[in-house]
Order: sequence, then C-alpha cells, then structure tokens
Amino acid sequence: MAFYLLISATALLLLAVLYTFFHGKERQTGKPEDSPGKRPGRPVGKEAKPVGGIADRPSPAAILPDEYQDESSGTPPRLAEGMARLFSHEPPQPASRRLQRSGDLRDDVRESVMSRIVSLKNFGTIHRLQRIMGDPGSTMTELSRMITSDPILSAKILEIANSAYYGMRQKLNSISHAIMIIGMTNLKAIVYHEGVLQALDERGFREDPAMKALWQHVNYTSIFASYFQYLFGSLNMGNLFTLGLLHDIGKFIMIRLAPMAANDADLPGGYSPLWTPEEEAARYGISHPLVGRLALEHWGLSNLLVETVALHHAPVHIPPYELGLDREALQYLLVLFLADRAAHLFAEGETAEGQMDRLHPAYHALIDRNRLLHLIQDKVLLGQLREAEAIAGVYA
Repeated sequence: MAFYLLISATALLLLAVLYTFFHGKERQTGKPEDSPGKRPGRPVGKEAKPVGGIADRPSPAAILPDEYQDESSGTPPRLAEGMARLFSHEPPQPASRRLQRSGDLRDDVRESVMSRIVSLKNFGTIHRLQRIMGDPGSTMTELSRMITSDPILSAKILEIANSAYYGMRQKLNSISHAIMIIGMTNLKAIVYHEGVLQALDERGFREDPAMKALWQHVNYTSIFASYFQYLFGSLNMGNLFTLGLLHDIGKFIMIRLAPMAANDADLPGGYSPLWTPEEEAARYGISHPLVGRLALEHWGLSNLLVETVALHHAPVHIPPYELGLDREALQYLLVLFLADRAAHLFAEGETAEGQMDRLHPAYHALIDRNRLLHLIQDKVLLGQLREAEAIAGVYA
C-alpha cells in the first residue's frame, strides 16, 4: 500500500514540475493565456478595435471586400461632408423644377437639336470602342485593331503612354503595349474625349477653361460611378463607367446650338456648362438631360443608358415611384446621381457644396449611407482620381 502511495506522490510531483516549467516558458515568450472575453492569440496590448465608426458598424448588406477596409485614404474631408449633406431632410424642390419631357419641345427647338445630333457622324466608332472595352471577352488584339484604325486616336494614346507621367525608359511604339501601360479606366476616358472632339469638330475646346472643367467632371464621374457599384453589388461596373462618361453629352452638343428662349427674346452670350437644366431650358427651350436622351436614342444605345442619362437630375425633385423605372434601373440612376455630386465636390469643394441640390427624401431609405461614406474614403479610389487628373493634363 505504501508503495502505491509513493508512486502516486511521485507522479503528482512530476506533473507539477512539468506544469511549472512549461507555464514559465510561455510567460517568457510573451504568449498570453486564453481568458474569457479575450480572443485567443491576440498580441499583448492589442485590444479589439472599438465599435462605433462608419466602417465598424455596417448593416449586414454592407459588408465590403477586404480591399475596402482601409480608412486612411487621405480623401478630402469636404467630400464626405458634402455627400452627407445630400441626405438632409429639406423639402423637395417645387413643381416648377419637374422633368422636361420630349413632348414638351417646340418644333423648331427639336429640329435644331436633331440637326446638330445627326451631324455628329463619327460617334458610331466611339460607341463601338466603348462596347468592346466593356466586354470582358474582348481581347487586346481586337482593341488594338480598333484603335489603330483611327490614326489620331493612336497617336494620342502613344503620346500619353510616352509622357513623363509614366516615366518609360524606352520609347513605346506598340499600341498593345501602350494600352497595357495606360489601363482600361484611363483608356476609356481618352477614347471618349477624342471621340467627342472629332465628332463635334471643336478644336477650340482644348483652350476653353469651362470645357476643360467639363471634361474633368465627366472623367471623375465615371470613376466614382464605377466604385459606387458596391452600393448595390449587382450592377455592371462597365455600364456605370460609361454612364459617367455620357451623362453630360447633352452639354457638349448644346455648345453650338443657337439660343431659342421661350419668349423669342435675343439672349446675349453663348452656352455655359455651368448652367442648371432650368437655366438651359429658359435660354434654349431644352435642357442638357433631354438633349442627351435625343442623342443616345438616335445613336441606338440601350434603353438603360438612355433613361439613366435623361433622368440623372430627377432624384432631386421627383420621387422614385413617379419615374416608372424597375428596381435595377433605379439603382443605376441613384449611383449616377451620387457619382455626379461626388465629382462636383471633389473638383470644386465648397463652391459645389453651396450650389448642390439635396436628394429627395423618398430615396434616402434606398441607400446605405454607411457604405457610401466608406467607399468615398477608399485610398484606391483617390489614387484613380489623382491619376486621371494627371493624365488629363497630358491630353487636354
């Protein structure tokens, strides 16, 4: 009996020695013990990130990919503040600002606009290029072949790829290589820029500060729109990018329209891209969203593009149930509206904030504001905007 007691005591003593040895070694290496309320393996001094920030309390539908979890973007604070003001609960705009319809146009106004649109003979090529670039199945060879068929566009792309911005050690002579260097996002903007210039035959646009600002705006809008795809998740990023580029096409067309005021009064001065749709309609009998509708319909673009461009100012004063859009089309419209506003804020800051229309309250519940504010803080988005700004300085 004593023998068994001795064996048991020895075993217990050995277990105690082993426990003390390993427990002491764990403390020396700094590995903490697991304890209630603390996640296993968390480094000493690293407590859980406090809850309460925009990115820390998204709704279940607002979970973003890992690459969108960085909050140190350096995005101008005015952008987040200005976008937040879109959701202020101000009364909707009065009925006088309601949508201008195609049937409202005077015959002479419609005839003048359509004659200008019909004269834009080169826009079909640009539309085909946009369609190829939006098709995931398109190859680099197909794209290169399309671009090389246009000598002016080819020269412009090579000029940009060889510019100081990209810092190439050896001069590039290959369109395929140049396309890879520039990237699809910037390539689409360049194609649109050159295509509109050729279609309108307006060389003077390059020297006009207002037009340069408009080019910059549509470029920014296309980038914001493609990023805001994450607001809903099921939208096509290529369609959104194209919508951003095309949403103000009506302004480019109106540049050479003759003013036709409702009272037939002579109006001094030419068109300004800074006018509101209401100011445009008062001076020309038509606003740029409606000019955009007529142009996109004439060029045979999809109904989604036509309706979204035509309605991109509508969320200010028309509730969603009056637009007659299905759920997906309404989401495209909201993304374009928000991207348009974000682009103005990014480029113009406080000036844009003071002039910015608010979103109709009926749309507020359709948008996850936490997700929106998180997206505009993304440092990758800011990088693309800065790159677009630098490249625009080369080809403007």
